[in-house]
Amino acid sequence: MIKNVIFDVGRVLAAYDYQSYLNRKNYSEEEQQIIKKAMFESQTWLLADRGEVPEGKLLELFVNNDPDHEELIRDAYEYMEEVIWLFPYTMQWVKDLKEQEYKIYVLSNYGEELLTRTKSKLEFLPYMDGVVFSYESHFLKPEADSYHYLCRKYNICPADSVFLDDRPENVEGARAYGIHGILFESYGQADQKLKELIRLYEEDDRMSYCIE
Repeated sequence: MIKNVIFDVGRVLAAYDYQSYLNRKNYSEEEQQIIKKAMFESQTWLLADRGEVPEGKLLELFVNNDPDHEELIRDAYEYMEEVIWLFPYTMQWVKDLKEQEYKIYVLSNYGEELLTRTKSKLEFLPYMDGVVFSYESHFLKPEADSYHYLCRKYNICPADSVFLDDRPENVEGARAYGIHGILFESYGQADQKLKELIRLYEEDDRMSYCIE
């Protein structure tokens, strides 16, 4: 049976959209490319997600990526939390699953500073039975250790669980670990796939074998 529903955050439960943020800021195309390279698409961003950026050093490292455009990078960094906002369907989806007595979890690549600045927007967090952000585990999806960390921390049996993520490689990583996977394309599509998977397994009382 499916007992556990595991969610990614960005582009599943909440928007992660730096392109819209840059557009709203009215940066030129050239400025946008500078900011993306120095910040959102940089190795520094991945290091932050992995929890390898010292506290208070993120802006400094972004600027170090392109010192000639420090003022521009500082301006983009100032309101960086605007890349995240909650989707309108999220809270009802989460509440419905809780009412059906599923355990629900978060497994997300997410940096500590971004979380600090956006946590108030992630209204679903109090409803979760467990949360793992990558800066805490130091593992990034689709690394097997990221799924292992979540399952060991919360005593989750992979065979009883389903993971929803918008990136195919992350879904495949979960499947390789023994977790059922659904590629998120839209709320309607993913909710339907989830219901179908639950129906498929709801009469399956075979013993689940957890990965040690």
